Amino acid sequence: MNYRVVVVGAGPGGLVLAKKLAGQGIGVTVCEKESFEEIGHNWSDAVEYSALKAAGLDMPELAGRQWKGTLVKGGPEEPGIFEKHAVPRLKVYSPGRESFKEIDFDMITTDRRRLAQHLVTEAKAAGAEIIYNHEGRDLLYTENDQKGPGGVSVSGLTAKELRSEKLIAIDADLVVESSGFQSVLRSSLPKHTGLADPFEKSDFALVHRDVYNYDPESAEKGFLSGSEAQIIPDHYRYGYNSGYQWSHIHNETQIDIGAGIKSDHQGADPREIVEAFIAEHPAVKPGPVRGGRSLCIVGRPLKNFVTKGFFVLGDAASTSVPTTGCGVGSAIYAALHAVEVIAEAAAEKRNDLEKLWEINRKFYLEDPRGPSLAALNELRSVLQTMTHEELDFLFEKDLIDAATLQEAINGRYKRLELTDMAKALRSGIARPSLLLKLNKGIRAADKAYKHYLNYPSVWDAREFELWQRES
Repeated sequence: MNYRVVVVGAGPGGLVLAKKLAGQGIGVTVCEKESFEEIGHNWSDAVEYSALKAAGLDMPELAGRQWKGTLVKGGPEEPGIFEKHAVPRLKVYSPGRESFKEIDFDMITTDRRRLAQHLVTEAKAAGAEIIYNHEGRDLLYTENDQKGPGGVSVSGLTAKELRSEKLIAIDADLVVESSGFQSVLRSSLPKHTGLADPFEKSDFALVHRDVYNYDPESAEKGFLSGSEAQIIPDHYRYGYNSGYQWSHIHNETQIDIGAGIKSDHQGADPREIVEAFIAEHPAVKPGPVRGGRSLCIVGRPLKNFVTKGFFVLGDAASTSVPTTGCGVGSAIYAALHAVEVIAEAAAEKRNDLEKLWEINRKFYLEDPRGPSLAALNELRSVLQTMTHEELDFLFEKDLIDAATLQEAINGRYKRLELTDMAKALRSGIARPSLLLKLNKGIRAADKAYKHYLNYPSVWDAREFELWQRES
């Protein structure tokens, strides 16, 4: 099939897209700035089980509190992608640990580096070409007399070969940016397209996480005695320092401890939060085994992912879950939505905006994920203005309930019912100003959710402009 797709960045979504398209006989090249050995993050993340299953991985089965399967690590250094310890139920604490909710957790702890290497191997086996040490720099495009997404036509990109520092031009029928939140390719487009706007500082969390060894015997004593002085296993502390803090067991000897805060927050650094937690829990042995520190995109998704010859995917499109920063699942689902559209476009020799707009329609109208991410971003923005004491109160009085938290942490929007707040006021809860603040967040989230349910189903410049004005 004489149709060339170039994917820039070997993120999970980009690699799943490359594998699926190459498997249908479409010519796919993946440009990745790292080497095979260094690809992906050097830590393990909570990733949506259903997304990895939909991508075609041989997923393990749950056996009590452990995963069993061919891709499960037998030990920290043994082959595999998935950490052994399972968390079917997760404790979500209020910031001051005054109370907690227990929720179903739809995630599996996944080694990001090994996942990336596995997906690269699968993409190559399907027929995709992988070019390492190449970094995307600019899009090659022509302009016309239109404004907005229809004002450009992308025909390829320039990439830098990092060892020689040589710039090369690569022609393509479709360029897919899967290079992360830096989104250098879409940022190289003209401002009037609406695709080039940089993310705001408030769209990011600053995250620090490390994996530590721990003493299973003293930890087990802590579990049996209920002593949180030993260790808090598999917990998530929501709203702490404007973000979140967690501890998550990987296996019999290792635990992941991390924290994330608003990137413009003036409080503690996430590294300090991690260190303070370790100091409180003697079962954790000092000195990290692996881990890292990075910005994490948590803002609202782009309002449009495509223009002629170009598609934005994953963190470059800001499709992470705003309440947790988990982005792999959304990137994979967006890639799977796009596969059918791009395969049809290739068969018809098309890369026009009208055809590629189907990707937007699938993400925002067929999949509740798109409207949910927009709504959760609005709710996050309001909750981040609340103090620890206010959030503790909302947890304690069940005004932020387990069902709502469960949906939000798993990337789905469930509205907090205003009737519950009316009952709270009638029952004498004397915090009307706090309830009004929460009500503001709910109304903003509801408005965003309903607005995205009215997303233009086909490309029409006038209709899209009107929809944007109502945002």
